[in-house]
Amino acid sequence: MKFYFDGCSFTYGGELKRKCGVNPEDVRWSRLVCDHFGAEEINLSCGGAANDTIMRHLFDKTPDEVYDFYFFQTTYPRRQEFYDTIHKKWNRFKFIEDINKNPLSYKKYVKRWGLVETKKFEEWIRFGYKKIYSDQYAKTKENITYNALKSYVASVGREKKTFFSTLLKPRQTDNEYDLYLHKESKFFDRIPNDGHPNIKGHKTIANYVIDFVSERL
Repeated sequence: MKFYFDGCSFTYGGELKRKCGVNPEDVRWSRLVCDHFGAEEINLSCGGAANDTIMRHLFDKTPDEVYDFYFFQTTYPRRQEFYDTIHKKWNRFKFIEDINKNPLSYKKYVKRWGLVETKKFEEWIRFGYKKIYSDQYAKTKENITYNALKSYVASVGREKKTFFSTLLKPRQTDNEYDLYLHKESKFFDRIPNDGHPNIKGHKTIANYVIDFVSERL
């Protein structure tokens, strides 16, 4: 069997290496789930991923394989991505009032582009936060992601073999998820002063997912 995973750092295993001293690929919940079922793990998640990132991974090219089970972890609609034509790679950012508070962006872009170009980027993000981003924008973007992923798995006969999780709280979405990983959740243990699942937290999530998958395989 092959299991397909995508999401942000909560599926990648964010901060496990830096703060827990372990290789995330060895202890993250996706690996534990695959080890339990003897499945091959295809994990495309990455730290700071946007919902557009998840969509791009699946739909940028015609999918060449149908997997036995799909695990999609959606994230905050405020997160976005763009293609950096200079460095030939996708970069991620999020609409916030102050780019200096976004560790995924400011220092990295200063190094790549220089201070002047990064200042322009900062102004653009601030404009986007104040004039473009809104609750309606966020809700619509999330609905598009959720419904597109739902439609895809239904089209390949995997509607009942898909697990949906999200960083949103139940009151922040009109969609139904199988697991909510929001910051206020006490369902799993977290890395102190961080918020990501620690080693024990990944085991807790894995056990929950294993029970879910067992009923559907």
